[in-house]
Amino acid sequence: MAARGQLLLGLITVACFYGNAAAKTVCTQEAVADIVFMVDGSWSIGSENFKQIRQFLYTLVNSFDVDAEHVRIGLVQYSTTPRTEFKLNTFQEKKDILQYINVLPYMGGGTQTGLGLDYMLTEHFVEAAGSRGQNVPQIAVVITDGKSQDNVESHAQDLKRKGIVLYAIGIKDADEEQLKEIANEPHSQHVYSVSNFAALQGISQSIAQTLCTTVEEVKRQLLQLTQECAKASVADMVFLVDGSSSIGIDNFQEVRTFLRSVVTGLDIGPDKVRIGLAQYSDEPYQEFLLKDHMDKTSLLEAVDTFQYRTGGTETGKAIDFLRTQYFTEEAGSRAGQRVPQIAVVITDGDSTDDVIAPAQRLRQQGVIVFSIGVGAANLQQLESIANRPSERFRSSISNYAALQTLKDRLLKTVCISVEDQKQALAERFADIFFLVDSGVTAAEFQQIKSILTRLANQLNIGASAYRLGWAQYGQDVKVEHLLNAHQTKIETLNDVKRFRQRKLQPNEPRNLGKALMYASTNLFTSGAGSRAEQGYRRFLVVISGKDSDDPVYRESRLIKSSGITVVGLSLGASMQEMRIVATPPYIYQSLTNIVPIMRAAFEREEAETLLTGDCKAAKLADIVFIVDGSGSIGTPNFQLMRSFLHSIVNGLEVSPSRVRVGIVMYNKIATAQVYLNTFNDKDELLKYIKILPYHGGGTNTGEALKFALKKVFIKEKGSRKDSGVQQVAVVITDGESQDNVSTPAADLRRAGVTVYAVGVKDANHAQLVEMASYPENKHKFIVDSFAKLKSLEQSLQKSLCQNILRSAISVSSRGNAIKEGCVQKEEADIFFLIDHSGSIYPNDFKDMKKFMIEFLNTFRIGPQHVRIGVVKYADSPDLEFDLTTHSDVKSLENAVEAIRQIGGGTETGRALTSMVPHYNRAVLTRGHEVPEYLVVITDGKSADEVKGPAEQVRAQGVTVYAIGVKSADPGQLQEIAGDPKRTFFVNNFDALTPIKDDIITDICSPEACNDKPGDLLFLIDSSGSIDPQDYEKMKNFMKSVITKSAVAQDNVHVGVMQFSTIQRLVFPLNQYYGKEQMLNAITAMQQIGGGTHTGQAITDVSQYFDGLRGGRPDMTQTLIVITDGKAQDDVKEPAVALRNKGVEIYAIGVVDANTDQLLEISGSTKRTYTERDFDALKDLETELALALCSVDTDCKKTEKADIIFLVDGSTSITLEKFRSMQKFMSSMVNETTVGKDLTRFGVILYSTDANSVFTLKQYSSKREVLRAIQELKSPYGDTYTGKALAYSLPFFNKDNGGRADLNVPQILMVITDGDATDRHSLVVPSVALREHKVSVFSIGVEGANTTQLEIMAGHDSSRVFYVDNFKALETLYKNITQVLCNFTKQVCDKKQADLVFLLDQSGSINQEDYTLMKKFTTDLVNSFKVSENLVRVGLAQFSSEFQDEFDLNKFYSREVLNEHILSMTQSGGGTSIGLALNSIRGYFEASRGGRKV
Repeated sequence: MAARGQLLLGLITVACFYGNAAAKTVCTQEAVADIVFMVDGSWSIGSENFKQIRQFLYTLVNSFDVDAEHVRIGLVQYSTTPRTEFKLNTFQEKKDILQYINVLPYMGGGTQTGLGLDYMLTEHFVEAAGSRGQNVPQIAVVITDGKSQDNVESHAQDLKRKGIVLYAIGIKDADEEQLKEIANEPHSQHVYSVSNFAALQGISQSIAQTLCTTVEEVKRQLLQLTQECAKASVADMVFLVDGSSSIGIDNFQEVRTFLRSVVTGLDIGPDKVRIGLAQYSDEPYQEFLLKDHMDKTSLLEAVDTFQYRTGGTETGKAIDFLRTQYFTEEAGSRAGQRVPQIAVVITDGDSTDDVIAPAQRLRQQGVIVFSIGVGAANLQQLESIANRPSERFRSSISNYAALQTLKDRLLKTVCISVEDQKQALAERFADIFFLVDSGVTAAEFQQIKSILTRLANQLNIGASAYRLGWAQYGQDVKVEHLLNAHQTKIETLNDVKRFRQRKLQPNEPRNLGKALMYASTNLFTSGAGSRAEQGYRRFLVVISGKDSDDPVYRESRLIKSSGITVVGLSLGASMQEMRIVATPPYIYQSLTNIVPIMRAAFEREEAETLLTGDCKAAKLADIVFIVDGSGSIGTPNFQLMRSFLHSIVNGLEVSPSRVRVGIVMYNKIATAQVYLNTFNDKDELLKYIKILPYHGGGTNTGEALKFALKKVFIKEKGSRKDSGVQQVAVVITDGESQDNVSTPAADLRRAGVTVYAVGVKDANHAQLVEMASYPENKHKFIVDSFAKLKSLEQSLQKSLCQNILRSAISVSSRGNAIKEGCVQKEEADIFFLIDHSGSIYPNDFKDMKKFMIEFLNTFRIGPQHVRIGVVKYADSPDLEFDLTTHSDVKSLENAVEAIRQIGGGTETGRALTSMVPHYNRAVLTRGHEVPEYLVVITDGKSADEVKGPAEQVRAQGVTVYAIGVKSADPGQLQEIAGDPKRTFFVNNFDALTPIKDDIITDICSPEACNDKPGDLLFLIDSSGSIDPQDYEKMKNFMKSVITKSAVAQDNVHVGVMQFSTIQRLVFPLNQYYGKEQMLNAITAMQQIGGGTHTGQAITDVSQYFDGLRGGRPDMTQTLIVITDGKAQDDVKEPAVALRNKGVEIYAIGVVDANTDQLLEISGSTKRTYTERDFDALKDLETELALALCSVDTDCKKTEKADIIFLVDGSTSITLEKFRSMQKFMSSMVNETTVGKDLTRFGVILYSTDANSVFTLKQYSSKREVLRAIQELKSPYGDTYTGKALAYSLPFFNKDNGGRADLNVPQILMVITDGDATDRHSLVVPSVALREHKVSVFSIGVEGANTTQLEIMAGHDSSRVFYVDNFKALETLYKNITQVLCNFTKQVCDKKQADLVFLLDQSGSINQEDYTLMKKFTTDLVNSFKVSENLVRVGLAQFSSEFQDEFDLNKFYSREVLNEHILSMTQSGGGTSIGLALNSIRGYFEASRGGRKV
């Protein structure tokens, strides 16, 4: 029959419930009904099976809130004749009924069901038997096992005609047709059949739930309530009605009629909905309070007759009146009993007083305010009065006659809000388990029992309230009392009395670690009575008498990560161990006053959310939560979803000028509950999240993604995308979407939105991957139940904030580092081999072209620099353009844009084979070999073999990167690249952009890292909380970074130290100079175990940067700290001390690392990384390797200059010494960017005479210049330096390639080893060179005269260099390079400008960042030519107030400006940027130095 499938489902869903069923009330406390059970007691049942019927009845009855006012129960047993067991008014308490059922006697006899039905109608559903008639739902449940020996249909019809709802439950041989005759329709909902008596218990909860639903539905129909208002059974609702003169008597009557219709639609009563009414004009008037009319009749009479007052319109005063006179306990408010508080304000005009503050005060008191505006009512005021979002809480109509049309919508919205608020206000109980050390003293054990007794007395203990459990531990755990052992306070207290201390055996260990693991896996399960799945909070109280004899680090983390709050109470254990075990701040060292402290912790329903360092710093983002509200979630789970959302948002820096939050709810359709500009106040947003409406329905996630893009991430709704603010979407879903998510998610990501996908329970893993941004491991989260969302809060919040932070700060800095590194990539030939087969969509092909354009823009493009070519392929390859076709960025961009997709199959092997001749031709057209790269992009599995062709390409020395998208085959990709590290896979083409940086970094880092000597020390967390596999991943991370570094005795030195509670040096900076030795030493590292004393470790590692311990303080020194947990000591001071020594610190936090501490360690968000797990370290390898090479200087390489080497070739310089000079010149050339429009070089050799070997215009590539330097021959003779200086001047003119007219810096680099023969002739040519703006760099070797060097350099010591031997000259370029780079750096060519700085000095900016901001400002000032006639500078600061510093006409020199800026102090305060922007306008006025045309 139809109900069998439903029954099977019911059996499955309740299977896990059996065993606890007797303790569960499933109906709401407001359920009211008269239910009579009619049980077959005939001989065919048998006494054993009758026991099953007793158990079944017991479970059903226990599902209801039984008493005289709510659910009444009656029982009839029948066989040949019927018999009353008890009537509806026999028992007043559930326990008495349950006790009777337990001993219900078995009757025996025939099966006269019809007679029984008639008996039930006449003897039980009558007033004398306790029936409340048609005012209360009347329900009969018939249970039988066979065919009735009399007619049933007519008797059943008699019952139905009286409005009694009948259910029929058939067991074993029951006649299905008779069951249908008995039961109401539809039969699928009112008829149940089971094959045997044992199966009865399995369907008990399913039937109980059905009965509850029936009770609620019948009640709703009886009271003529809407479904929403039938559920909204308890509320305090006050109407505030405008009674001003502008309304008129006729319209006021419309208000009365409207109020009557609204009240009629509510379930009125002292324990149900209470109504209050106030009227206002100039003054507020008390019509009636919430306590005045407790029944609907008198209430309606009062509504019909209240008088019209007339007068003005002072709405603000009236709202305050409502707050102080109505929403109080004395006036009948039940706010203290957690009853929803509702106010409805109806007005038709502008208020003459302020409404904003009074309305805010009312809302802050927890009252939900609706506003209804009629006619010309001020919409802005209505918005200010009502809760947000205004779409839900504000209504407006054209006239009072239209009020009636508003009734249904208002009732629905109000009733939904009442029900949602009731859920939000419901008292949140907890499961509390005590884990007691058996080794405490006897006196301490008695104190512990006293604590348990007092808590059990003071807390509301019960099956649906607080539950207590306890166990004790030594070597093992002994469970004394599980959470579901007893359901009443008395039983729990009796068990506490029976709690006895277990005596420890001699030398028995106290294994707290093992006990914590046991608690995590056994004590908080549903079988043990924990109610995490229903949203109950969980506490484990650990009472420890000494430090554990086994490790506690990993076990502590595990139990806390599952969402259990651990309270630590030390009775002898060290506070250090307690801090590891417990959840801050729940760590206590004394039993004194502990009960009220613990009780307060247990009863605190909302944990205080402290903003972490990264969330404080993640100040700018627009975040939209896209929340699944489909039917598969269910109300209890949706409440868990609300809590999760509340916690995440609470941890963000929410305000209109910081992080903005939007919320989209969806089922089959999507609706915006909160736009990005809906809320200005974080507290009001959080309150609204608690009452987010839940509707159920289907799951169209794709539709929701589209909606978010088109309707929410837009300027009109508060998006700040156009201002560069990061856009973030967080999708939370529990099931498979019924529509496509891939395309809408890609569109969202293409629009610049970072997408996080959070899957719960049955969420489709593949769809989560399709939605999440790249890399998937940072943007996809999944848990197997809604209860486990709690454990996800911290990691998602941390990831969210850190990614916002890194996107806002570090992505740009990483981009700059890559760009700067790739500019140093002098020469390379790069081909793209792109799949344009038919499986690629047009938008995807656009993504591929965008990827290539962004890629090529990173390099210096040109015939002698980096060349780019493109081959596309489908069935066959097709050369789109060769390496020599385009020689500049713009033409390359145009060529890429012009590529057309033709379509076809996917033959990647054939395409790879075609690349061999292209690379052969590349060598011929360039004339020499350069690094060669191939980037292959494909979206499918190749139809032909790829391994052989790929090997052929790589055999030519080509480095191959393989990028697979969508359906690409991972195995083939690895065959193409030949190296997993050069193999990439993404789920959509829009994810090509983020992997671009990884590939480019790999290409460019060798050049960026070339010749960047420095000291690199790893400080590695080796504590016990780290899993052995994770420890290995950390070692592999170090190995990878070392492999990418230029390790050598004269280059990068590496050292390693690991730490826990102690520090252990693995090897110092001066022990190994080869990578293989380092890698072997790291492989041999053993984990220490223990705590996390990071601060102590930073202090200890500091000495190894000193010269005496192998460090090189004159070079770049870097420390990389990797940790997985919060340090147990102070890290700030040790880190500051180390940074003050000039050591740059990178802080990498994994898993539970504290982000505030990471920032304290690194001192900069740019050098702080947080990762979810150790696997994510892989993603950091290349990025960090490049960051370590990027010297933190403004100038990386000399880009544009005219440089002539004036080289002493006198007789004193031997051939070997001349070779050293050539090496020096070659190194200098290598440190610049050579090109016709970049840096040009010339060489003049001199001795007795000077001779130009090549001029500035002769060579335009680095290779040509280097070759020419290698071919130089020393002329020998005397040292006529003065004569040579004079000779060199004309070679800087235009005819010889000089570019003085283009303001290109011109430099003469004099290299000499002795006294000038014409020492008295040095001054005049040196002055002449300076007058022609040629700067002289004097480089002296061995016998060079320093006075003469200074004369040539114009007495500028920064341009004088001296070494005492020619070998040292070879490395002198390292000293000169940065000086030369800074010297040639172009000052901003803006000749005239008025530049005003506006600096934020508010309290949210820490002192270190404020100092950095001042430094940034002075650096910027220094890049301009500041004077009265050129660039003028003004400056102001702001916080809550605007503060003048100096006008545009105050200072005209950079020195004075910088002195003033650096001496400024920070005032703190708020952030009033609007006020500041208005005030800054005056700075550009003529009176203040402005020069506006």
